[in-house]
Parts: sequence; structure tokens; C-alpha cells
Amino acid sequence: MKTCKFCNAELPEGVTVCPACGKDNAQKQTLSAGKTVLAITCVVAVLILSVAALLGLQNTAQAQEPEASEAVVQEETVEVTEETTAPTIPADGNPDDVTCKGSYTAGDEEVIAARDKVVATAGEHELTLSQLQVYYWMEVRNFMSQYGAYAAYFGLDINQSLDTQLCQVVDGGWTWQQYFLAAALNSWHNYRAVAAEADSQGYEMGEAQRLAIENVQQELDEAAVANGYESGIDMVHSSLGAAAELEDYTNFMELYYKANGYYSQLAEQIQPSQEDLEAFFEEHADGYTASGITKDSRSVNVRHILIYPEGADGSTIFTQEFSDEAWAAGEASAQALLDQFLAGEQTEEAFAALANEHSQDPGSNQVGGLYENVTEGEMVQAFNDWCFDEARQVGDTGIVKTEYGYHVMYFCGSESLWQQYAESDYVTEKASALADEIVAQFPLTVHYGDILLTLSELR
Repeated sequence: MKTCKFCNAELPEGVTVCPACGKDNAQKQTLSAGKTVLAITCVVAVLILSVAALLGLQNTAQAQEPEASEAVVQEETVEVTEETTAPTIPADGNPDDVTCKGSYTAGDEEVIAARDKVVATAGEHELTLSQLQVYYWMEVRNFMSQYGAYAAYFGLDINQSLDTQLCQVVDGGWTWQQYFLAAALNSWHNYRAVAAEADSQGYEMGEAQRLAIENVQQELDEAAVANGYESGIDMVHSSLGAAAELEDYTNFMELYYKANGYYSQLAEQIQPSQEDLEAFFEEHADGYTASGITKDSRSVNVRHILIYPEGADGSTIFTQEFSDEAWAAGEASAQALLDQFLAGEQTEEAFAALANEHSQDPGSNQVGGLYENVTEGEMVQAFNDWCFDEARQVGDTGIVKTEYGYHVMYFCGSESLWQQYAESDYVTEKASALADEIVAQFPLTVHYGDILLTLSELR
């Protein structure tokens, strides 16, 4: 059985997200700071750009590998069933932390009646109970969008109340409800603090963000129709709880856009020198080596024109056998294209034009046959070996045969991989530290005893 490359726990067959540590083994491991304040909800960052995707998540319990760009599809509603066990109340419940209550669940009417109650403050800024509903259910939906296909491996059953299930991804005996509540409060604290700093520094959101906030009602109503709701506010109530209103969701969007925009601006201003990157890489050399990144590691940019054997296409190349004559015809076509290129300007732009016209690779034939930041071992063997030949130079051309067909190759160049990782991680660490300093200026106070949470339809 495979093991997690992050914590060495066993991975069930076919699963990439580790049930022990929650990290995705399909992703490259880097040394990005673990406390990145504003990048903690990357899926929400994508989903918030589309209200339909944000509030219309369908059938997350049975979802396959989630894709951020996947269109919303109507499915049967997965309703939360009645509790089969009593709420889990930690023996060491503390009125000053998230274990204050064993269950925060309350009826819609009770929560709605208390919707204006202030349940947390960050400096002089206040979080109301109705605003909290948005952050809480966003955390739940964010998690399910990213890990829904593997929820059972985390011990999470969305058909049962979240306050009756112990969360296995953190220590301390929290329930899943407590886990998501803590995450929601943390997100609000971070967004609220950085947004306040952005205001004090005169930061202004971009036009696209302003328009998204201004048009939120229209987008909600359009998404509601597509998802079978009577109105946008009905969809908000269904997805984010009965106490959440349009103004609460709009407030969330505004803080999110403003905080992340300002954070990105801070990050863009960090320009490490070569000496900074050298020192950073050496400081974290053990971690990079464990991830397979050394000073010799590099990535390449390459263009190619794929030609199938004669008579083949993308659906038959692996399901049918083709004669030697068919392969020879494909090779002849590839050679003719290379000869045509060599007889012309021999520029990268000229090659890209040929690729767009002739390549049969659907993954690159609209972008000039380009594959960027290819790392060693990422492509099939023959393709990989040509790209990573030590003698390879910019402008080199050739023909490579793989099981896909014949590839007319053009080498665009290479870049030292360690610098890409070091620069990204360096900037992330420094920007995160700046954000931490900002957040520290707005101390968080939470009135856990006043918090109530409604149910939502996890669709």
C-alpha cells in the first residue's frame, strides 16, 4: 500500500488526500509557510468568483475528484438526517474557547431572533451572529468541495449532524462543528483585520471586484433559477443557513476581496535578491531535498506538434492497433512539418503557428503547442528524455516517437527549478509574516456562549 509523502501514513487505494494529515499527495510539496493567513481558503477564492458555483454545490457527498471549473449540475438533495447520537460535549469544555458548547445547533427561529447579536470582535470591529453563519457554512462547503470525495476517510458523514462526530484532522477531541466554527472565526479575524489595514492605507478594490459586489443580487437571482430556487435569497438561506441574509453575504464578499487584494499587493512588493534566495534555499535545504528539489533541478518550456499514426485520433490511439504503414505515414507527416519549419523563419512564433494549425494534441493545439514549467518525469519517457538532455539548447528541434504518435519538438528554454520554489516560498513566508503583524493589531474576542448555528442543505 502507498504511504503519504508528508506524514508516512497509509493511503487507501486510489486516494491522494491523506486521511491522517489532510494533505494532497497529488500536489508537489513545497516549503510554503504553514501559517499563510489569507491563502487558507483557496477553493473559496475560486468559487466566490461565481455565485452559482459558490452557493449551488451539488451532491458533494458523492462527488468525484472535484474541479473548480466544473459546471453546476442538478442532483438529488442530500439532506441532513436526524441525529443518531447525542451531541458530543468535551469533558474539558472551556467558556473561552470553541469547546464552550458541545453543540451550537439551534432552530432557525431562535437563530434569526438573535441574528444581530455581536458574537466576536476584532479590535473595534464586530461580527454578528448572522454574519458568522456565512463564514461557518463557507468553511463547510469549502472543505466538501476540496475533500468531499474522501470525507469518509476523514471520519465525516454529512448525513449526520456535525456536532455528533469527532473531527479526526485535529487533536483535542473537537467535533466537526467545533472545527468548522474555529476555522470560520479565524477566517473572519484575518479578513477583517487585513481589510481594515487596507482601508487605512487607501487601498481600493479593482473594478471587477466592485462590480461583483454591486451585482451580487442579480447574480444570485440568476443562479437561483439555474439551481431550482425561487429567488436568490432562498438559495442563500438554503446554502448558508436561514439566518444569513444578502447583506451578510455581501459583507463577506467585500472583506474577502479587499483583504486578499491588499495581501496580494503586499506580496508583489516583496522582491528578494539572488542572495536572499540562495540563503533561503540553503536554510531549508533538507526540506527541499526531501521533495526532490536540488540546485540541479530545472523545469523546461517546450512546444510540440503531435501527429497520430495515419487513421488514428484521440479516441482510438490507445484502443486500436495501427499498422507499420500507418505509423510510417505519421512519421512522414511529422518530418514534412519539421522540414517546412526549418525552411522558414525558424522562430518560436513560426513554430507556434504550425502547431496551432497542424497539431493533434487537444491539450496544446490552441496555444502553439506550448507546455510550460515541465519538470523531469512529468511527461512520457521519450518526450521527457528529449527535453532534459543535458546538451539541449534553446531553438533545438527534433522528432520524438511516443505511444501517442510523433512529436515535432521545439525547445524554448529551461529555468532552474530551485529558484522558482525558493522565490515562491520566500515571498509567501514574508507576506504571511506581514499579515500576521497586521492581524495581531486587532485582538480577537469571541463570546462563544452566544453563538448559535443553523442547519443548511448540503446539496
